[in-house]
Amino acid sequence: MNAVTRFLVLAALAVVPPLLAVAPAAAGEPIPAYARHRLDRVAAALAKDPLFVDPDMSTALDQAGRARVRAAMESAASGLGTPVYVVVIPNHQESESQGRDDVLLHGLHERLRRDGLYLLVNSAAWFEEEAFGVPRRLYSIDDERTDRPADGDNRFADLADRLSARLQIIRDAPSRPASTPSLYTTPDPFGQEDRLRSVEPETKAPFLTGLLLAGPVAGLTLYGAGVGAAAYRRRRRAPRATAAGGAVEAHPGAPAEPSVKWLRRTGGRELDRLRTLLPESTGNPGREYAVSAYDAAQILYDDAGDDPGKSLDLAGAIVLARLGRAALAQKTATPPAPCFVNPLHGQSTQNRKTQLGEPRPRRRRVCASCGSRSTTALTARELKVPGPDGPRPHHTIAGVWKDTAFGADGDLIRRIQEYLGVE
Repeated sequence: MNAVTRFLVLAALAVVPPLLAVAPAAAGEPIPAYARHRLDRVAAALAKDPLFVDPDMSTALDQAGRARVRAAMESAASGLGTPVYVVVIPNHQESESQGRDDVLLHGLHERLRRDGLYLLVNSAAWFEEEAFGVPRRLYSIDDERTDRPADGDNRFADLADRLSARLQIIRDAPSRPASTPSLYTTPDPFGQEDRLRSVEPETKAPFLTGLLLAGPVAGLTLYGAGVGAAAYRRRRRAPRATAAGGAVEAHPGAPAEPSVKWLRRTGGRELDRLRTLLPESTGNPGREYAVSAYDAAQILYDDAGDDPGKSLDLAGAIVLARLGRAALAQKTATPPAPCFVNPLHGQSTQNRKTQLGEPRPRRRRVCASCGSRSTTALTARELKVPGPDGPRPHHTIAGVWKDTAFGADGDLIRRIQEYLGVE
């Protein structure tokens, strides 16, 4: 061992302990122990009683309603051959699951260590289900009787009925091999959700410190890192099955004047379909686009709620979810833009002249169905969303959707992220 090598080894040994000492603080535990108390408390309660109603939502189900739900749970458990757990609990964005109901259910399953059907009712009276080892395919279930409360002002009035109906639908759904779902992404580190990431690294004092102190460690590990990176690239290039989700269907019969209820129901279904594909999409060239599309669509969907003034954002959430599926199905990071006449029709296939929203005819991307229609027919088919003064053509509403023509005239994902103020 020559003098230079001895120096590098000694420097590495001197630097490693301090680095290891500060590493946990720098990285941070994703969810610190104190943030897990709610999950531990609820899981412990579920181990004794499969129906958990949080004290903050105790009025959501009266005693008669709870008895009906328990009966429905027992019937569903018997039909499914697995336990059924129902959790009625608020799930705020500031919680350990950052408001994501699927994350909360996965956390409860991890702590309870029991497979079964987990169904969550949040403070908006919406449902979220996860099937761990349950022989049913949940994302294909669509029933407007149970998807949302019938009365938004009194959202818990029909909760027992909706829960009982939902459990029966799941029990009676066609069988499929039991599987364990995966989260497509994990939440940001607890307490760091709003921390901004610097775009460019600093190149002055921190750079010099890293060069002088951490440089020897990096030098000793570069070779191993290079070998690992090469192996990773080989694995990425190896053929593998991808969750393409099949061909992305066209929707030429989509309504020209959808209601807010239709937009919410369809948006929820499309988000569920995309989310189901993401865990198995590793290695798919369209995965990054699909994940970004899902994140943006979910934020738009949650923020819009039932507000008619944000109905265009609901339509946009549907479009983004479908674009994400198209990216996976076609294995591309640039799926075709949707039909300009009505983005709810699905992806465009051709150009044709239209005068929608323009002083003179302009060539626009349209779907196959709109490509064969007369100019008059296109006017009747254009998407009009609810507004304070009645339905409004989507291309007349100022904002990101008009500016990008739903992706035909700009980088839709980037523009939506800017619109939402997220990275």
